[in-house]
Amino acid sequence: MAVIIAQAMNHGNLVMARTSDIPYHILETTYQQYLRQATLQAANDRISNGIAELPIFPHYSFDVDALYGSVDGQKFSMERPTVKARYSRKYFGRGKGVVAYTLLCNHVPLQGWLIGAHEFEAHHVFDLWYRNTSDIVPTVITGDMHSINKANFAILNWFGGCFEPRFTDLEKQLKELYCADEPSRYEKYLIRPVGQIDRQAIVGEKANIDQIVATLGLKEMTQGTLIRKLCTYTQQNPTRRAIFEFDKLIRSIYTLRYLRDPQLQRNVHRSQNRIESYHQLRSAIAQVGGKKELTGRTDIEIEISNQCARLIANAIIYYNSAILSRLLTQYEASRNMKALAMIKGFCAKRLRKYQ
Repeated sequence: MAVIIAQAMNHGNLVMARTSDIPYHILETTYQQYLRQATLQAANDRISNGIAELPIFPHYSFDVDALYGSVDGQKFSMERPTVKARYSRKYFGRGKGVVAYTLLCNHVPLQGWLIGAHEFEAHHVFDLWYRNTSDIVPTVITGDMHSINKANFAILNWFGGCFEPRFTDLEKQLKELYCADEPSRYEKYLIRPVGQIDRQAIVGEKANIDQIVATLGLKEMTQGTLIRKLCTYTQQNPTRRAIFEFDKLIRSIYTLRYLRDPQLQRNVHRSQNRIESYHQLRSAIAQVGGKKELTGRTDIEIEISNQCARLIANAIIYYNSAILSRLLTQYEASRNMKALAMIKGFCAKRLRKYQ
């Protein structure tokens, strides 16, 4: 526990040894022998699954037909530069840092890993969702504008997911509307498409698209690798064109739903607010040691530091959820409807503070 806290709160084993009664060599030996990415991931999954089994968990959802998950990245500076660390004057000044990309569902951080500050976050949306190893499986994935590329709508649709990003400029999104029929049929409409989808291009490449879906499904290739390969092809490449055309179709359908459904907009906005709240908790844990940074000399060590912090955050969330679950069970037994309505309303809106 001391080693996990030292890594999560940016102390390091040396500082922890100075402020506790545990010698440095014991902390370092424990760190080398027991802290692994796989074991930390398994520990996080067990806590996440435990939260899902609590009575309060269903009341965290704000849509009975969908389980919303959100993805977003959080910037962390580095104490020591590593291979994955990159410069970003906006976030790190003259130093280097990484991005902790996280999948959150009902306040629970299900999955998270580090990417370079120079990498496009949208290239990791599907992998973060599909490679989730917990029992909580979101059916809808929300994100900000950095989560959108020319294939995410299509890829998540292939695997039964639904990608619903939050649009910040609706006028700009009207330029991404496409139709299946002739655009001339919509000249008298208030909202008009900018072009026509080539359905024949999609049908003609079905065999190649099926191979790509199978490769992604078997986890033989990541989404980032797929997008990079597609971008190396020419614009006239039939497979690349077919995937992008299918993405236009799914994106256009979602954009129209987003424009006409205020409740959908609220759900997406609330889902993104939840991951911003988690980032506040995650930042508070990291800054116990003084700075919002990750400790470690290598990429593996900083990944372990990130997973330790996620483990601490998961424990805090479980603790608060357990308290709310006991209150919920108690009020249900005593049939205190006023208190039940207050707790359910509190959970349905938003957990603004975890501690």
